[in-house]
Amino acid sequence: MRKSVLAAVSVLSLMFSVAVLAPPATAAVSISVTASASTVSEGSAVRISGTAWGARLGSVVDLQRWYDGAWRRVARKTLVDTRRFSFRVTPPRGAQRYRVRKPAQLGQSAATSRTISVTVTWRPKVTAATSVFLRSDRLWVTRVTGTAPADTLVNAQHLNPTTGAWVTTGPGAVSDSAGRFRVDVDGRPNGWRFRMMSAPSGPRLSGYSATLSAVQRPVPLAMNQETQIGALVADPATGYASFTLPATAGDLVSVAIDAEARASTVNVELNGTPIATLEPYQQRVSTFRAPATGTYRLTSHVYDTGVSGPVTIWTSTAKTKAYDQGCCNADQDRPGQIVDYSVPASPDDMYVLTVSEYEQLPAPFRSILDPDGLPVQSLYPVRTTYGNSQVFRLKKAGTHTLRYIAHGLEPLDVRDNLEPIVTTDATLDGGWVSGGPTRTSGGGRFRLTVPAGTTFVMSSSTDGQLLTPSGEMVPVGAGETCFENAAGGQYDLVVWKFGVSFSARTAKRCPNN
Repeated sequence: MRKSVLAAVSVLSLMFSVAVLAPPATAAVSISVTASASTVSEGSAVRISGTAWGARLGSVVDLQRWYDGAWRRVARKTLVDTRRFSFRVTPPRGAQRYRVRKPAQLGQSAATSRTISVTVTWRPKVTAATSVFLRSDRLWVTRVTGTAPADTLVNAQHLNPTTGAWVTTGPGAVSDSAGRFRVDVDGRPNGWRFRMMSAPSGPRLSGYSATLSAVQRPVPLAMNQETQIGALVADPATGYASFTLPATAGDLVSVAIDAEARASTVNVELNGTPIATLEPYQQRVSTFRAPATGTYRLTSHVYDTGVSGPVTIWTSTAKTKAYDQGCCNADQDRPGQIVDYSVPASPDDMYVLTVSEYEQLPAPFRSILDPDGLPVQSLYPVRTTYGNSQVFRLKKAGTHTLRYIAHGLEPLDVRDNLEPIVTTDATLDGGWVSGGPTRTSGGGRFRLTVPAGTTFVMSSSTDGQLLTPSGEMVPVGAGETCFENAAGGQYDLVVWKFGVSFSARTAKRCPNN
């Protein structure tokens, strides 16, 4: 009997000991987690830390990141007596999601923290290279080609040398699915500093290319018979022609085609990179400026292989003449040479360029360039007693250029007339103001400053054209013309006869109103 009682007591003691040592399978674990930053730049580290409350000593916790459609372990820690953990990770670019999970172990169920988000911003790489391209309208442009993120708007940004700030000015283009883009930058002065910027999207920041310079536009200078340096001569079997040319940065090289020859576009490359595209069949004398020192290759396809050296290569010079009242006789020193007239000007000067209506064809190409080398557009054409005229307003101070370019190698035959338009200034402040008569055959100008909202009457002894502050050209007949509630600013009346008088006055209202 006593042995039975002792055995029962031993079994109960053992059961009690096991009950004390074994933890309950339902013991709860909670995990708190925080990140040291919610937004970081690419390449920066983030510390994700927290506490596994109630976890057994020796338990492990996993740091997981969501990618490829599943939660995947990126790091593991073993818990020590404080049950705290800390992970240091460098997340990839974009929006990332992390959590900490303790797997089921040591008699405890699995536990998972909340999900935390970390956004990693990144700046994409934008590449850009420049070349010079001659368009079909005979304007040279800086062509920019490069790469950026796919299907992204890429814009030109200009460096303001005064403030040092970058200003988005365009032009722009959208990159294709492979990230390639092409932008033509025209109408910019030589050395214009710019870069290409890709638009931001979400965590992707704007990307920037290296700083670029507008390629110095090749000026269509002309022939110098003493310095011919080679020719593109076709291979009779293929019709293709090539020529290598060592050149120093800044050298001007002309390409000309004979009138009887037929050749395709002449392509210019430096170390395989396109530099210029010349179209001698549109302009028989073209020039490119070497942007860097090296060996250039010119290639073309000659359709008439029986013509020896139909495309010739030369160095270039120009004939420069000082402007004189009533110029211009564009006499060349050699066939094909262009002639430049240097024209000093003050801001807002106006000139009229008159060409005889009996000029022999083909007529030369005429242009007026501002001090930066950009073309000045004429305000309007007018037919005068002396021929066909164009009116120009020169907005910048400094030396402008009147340029004559022959369409071929034929001598220029130019007897133009370039005259300043004599200006009479007046400010309208109540009574009559008058000007004239003019002393020039080229034209006379009455420059009138008018306060905003003024009603005024203008009188002229002959017909003319009135330029409003907005640039609109309004025909004006002889006699009085009334303007009600005028826009404030400068009005210019231009006429084309000798002995013309102008006058203007304010009015309460226009007559007959």
